[in-house]
Amino acid sequence: MSFPFAAAFAAFFVAASNPVPVPSNAPPTPPAVQQAVPLIAADDLQVLMKNNAPFFLLDVRNPDEYNQGHIQGAVLMPVNSVPDNYRSLPRNITLVVYCRSGHRSAIAVSFLRQHGYDKAVSLSGGYAQWASAPRS
Repeated sequence: MSFPFAAAFAAFFVAASNPVPVPSNAPPTPPAVQQAVPLIAADDLQVLMKNNAPFFLLDVRNPDEYNQGHIQGAVLMPVNSVPDNYRSLPRNITLVVYCRSGHRSAIAVSFLRQHGYDKAVSLSGGYAQWASAPRS
């Protein structure tokens, strides 16, 4: 990774991880400025799994988090390594990205979509939501 790109990605990650508080009297952010990240709910992921639909499951947490529990079949790629390794990910199927709560996966999905991964989605609520969701 070249230094300017690494610095920009790190700055983006830090800024996204530490949002500036918005005053209560601030006007709402216009929709054109908001960067929506597509989400998939835990129950919709269960449907994909039950139907054997083609998808790729990417865990962007740290190795210690992954080792404490992960969704079966998930590939670990910590969020800070995504810029170096994203080209190894499939583009032609749904790419379900998750972290603990959905914040890091949203950052990763935003990055991936900017780099042509139009089928990348973030697991709503992350692994915490997945682990607590009822299985049918």
